Amino acid sequence: MLLALASLLPAPQPEVRLLSDGWGSSSFTDPNLCVDTSAGQAPRMVLISKTPAAADWQDRLALLAKYLLWGLLLPVFALAALFRISRRPFGTLSASFVAVGLLGIAPAWFQWTLNPGFVSLRQALGIWLVERWSPSESLFPLIDATALLVWLAGGALLCGGATFVATWAAARLVRLDWRALARDLLPLAGVTLLLGLTMDSALYLRGEGANLDWLPGFRASLLTLAVGASTWLGWRRMQTVGAGGTANRVLAGLLWLLPAALVALNGWLMFFHWTNRYHV
Repeated sequence: MLLALASLLPAPQPEVRLLSDGWGSSSFTDPNLCVDTSAGQAPRMVLISKTPAAADWQDRLALLAKYLLWGLLLPVFALAALFRISRRPFGTLSASFVAVGLLGIAPAWFQWTLNPGFVSLRQALGIWLVERWSPSESLFPLIDATALLVWLAGGALLCGGATFVATWAAARLVRLDWRALARDLLPLAGVTLLLGLTMDSALYLRGEGANLDWLPGFRASLLTLAVGASTWLGWRRMQTVGAGGTANRVLAGLLWLLPAALVALNGWLMFFHWTNRYHV
């Protein structure tokens, strides 16, 4: 029902809020009243006063549906699905999904609007396509879609592939089933989903005027706990269940640090390095 409401209701005005009215600018520039500079006159803009935005009942209903659907229910359902996966025997499909999907594709999806590298990729693809086809309005959606698909594939190949190979190699060194070791990636996958899917929740809260000064510390704490938990679980499994000599165990432990390091790096980039006025 929430999805239907969010899809069918008219989009609320950009400046309205669910619980706090009076947002937005108190004036605007009327282009029809601006001085024409073609006669050699200095440019002059005319500011027109306006009443700050106030939401009507349709705006509030649309905002409520959006907040509940994308800000609350989506993160809850995603974490519930991950919990169900963790309760079942870990087969090849589940282990690959966690390593490549949740720790490769998911981080790439969460960061594509923030990473300057995506802008460079989109520009490079745009130049390549424009040089081969005549520019048209239908070409720009193709550029966006192609850039996003290439970006997600790159995330799956680089981050997901590195996590998969590191887990498989570490398990091989200590004679473990790599799927059992991949289960210990779940804390990293859980915090990646939680922090990524609640980015919109944070934006909604800030838009309503909530004080989010505590959020960076909270995110850093969750990342630290997840990295520590996953590292400890994997090391404990390799020491208690695994076999092999000391050199193999040490090398396996170093390989096991790679997935945690990738998650920590992604979290630092997204929530501390690329932070700006449009991202909470």
